[in-house]
Amino acid sequence: MSASLSVNNTARPWEFVRVNAHDPVTVRLPSAAGNAGAEVVVKEVAGEEEALEVIASTGQQIARVGGSYVTIRLICDGATWIVI
Repeated sequence: MSASLSVNNTARPWEFVRVNAHDPVTVRLPSAAGNAGAEVVVKEVAGEEEALEVIASTGQQIARVGGSYVTIRLICDGATWIVI
């Protein structure tokens, strides 16, 4: 599944998230409970240098990166989301 996000959005397990925005974007992950083995990929496709922030459902920051065409791949172990 693929989705395009703008500013503040929630990803779903097994989703490829295309970020096409000219402002910083925050992507909230679903709860890790019950999602062991699930993967989420976040890809900045606009070529902008804006920051991407990925946070857990509890509000904990998982990753924050900036740069053009950056990709963040996350795998869930059932307790947390891990950046690969």
